Amino acid sequence: MNLISKSFNRNNHNGILFNSMLWLFLFVVLLFAFSELPIQQIDLIYTISYLLTLVLPVILTIYYLMPRYLKDGKNLLFIILLISNISFFYGINFLFHNKLIDSLFPEYYFVSYVDEITSLFIFSGVILFTVSAKLLEDWLYLNQKQKTMLQLELTALKNQINPHFLFNALNVLYSLSINKKEETTTAILNLSDILRYVIYEATDKKISIQKEVELIKSYIDFEKKRNISDARIEFNCKIEKEMNIYPMILLPLIENAFKHGLKSGVENPYIEMNLSTQENQLLFTIENNYLPMTKEDDHFSGVGLENVKKQLEILYTNNYNFTTSSGKEIYTTTLSITNL
Repeated sequence: MNLISKSFNRNNHNGILFNSMLWLFLFVVLLFAFSELPIQQIDLIYTISYLLTLVLPVILTIYYLMPRYLKDGKNLLFIILLISNISFFYGINFLFHNKLIDSLFPEYYFVSYVDEITSLFIFSGVILFTVSAKLLEDWLYLNQKQKTMLQLELTALKNQINPHFLFNALNVLYSLSINKKEETTTAILNLSDILRYVIYEATDKKISIQKEVELIKSYIDFEKKRNISDARIEFNCKIEKEMNIYPMILLPLIENAFKHGLKSGVENPYIEMNLSTQENQLLFTIENNYLPMTKEDDHFSGVGLENVKKQLEILYTNNYNFTTSSGKEIYTTTLSITNL
């Protein structure tokens, strides 16, 4: 009994609601199956007594046999035990309705509502139905749980990306302030616009691709305030079809190019970004030169890219392709998203 109790608690997602709906449904179905209109009191007694003989085998099946055998892949053993369970408790059902019920209710004269074969089919059918109902309830529960877990993970990832972006942005302002650059004031205004977007626009809902383009341009202008006089920065945008995407997917890729490309000390640094949309596809590529980093410099290098990969897997699952490649001091990032 202790083992059944543990199984019950482990698989009882919303036991009161599930069982209330299950037994109410079974009561209504069996009442109309056993009765003829108008329904008499004896019909109610017979239906309730029939359900009472089903309580133990149903509980045993869905809260012990299913989690212990069916969900562990022991299908053959589950079928054997299920047949044994039905046979044993149907025997009790048969004994009760043919031998004992008249002594419990002597004021009524009970006759068989259905023949023995039909009663066995009904008894078995009810238990098989409860198995199906429990499997459906478990599936709905796990599906909702998975969605909740993915949402929590996505929120955690965004919470990692935003401080990571802010940390890099503050480094830019720090550099400008040390050198007393006149661009410091406009850089602060740029950062204000970017943070407003990050806080108020970068939700879990999709936004217009144009808003993401505006963010990218603001960020590029912000980064240009730094003293990288020989840098070549190009952003080519070709939006053939307006579409909506999830925010804060592209920006971390650009951050990565600036941080580990232009700021790596490479000669003649450049970043070339190309964003295009057509029909239901988005294609974004970044190419930049860089100097290989030491392990100390590379300590935080993977945060942005790893988070982007995880977000893509959650938000676009099988509808994206994300690749990076490096060679001869050239780093290339390619992201394509389909079915937008």
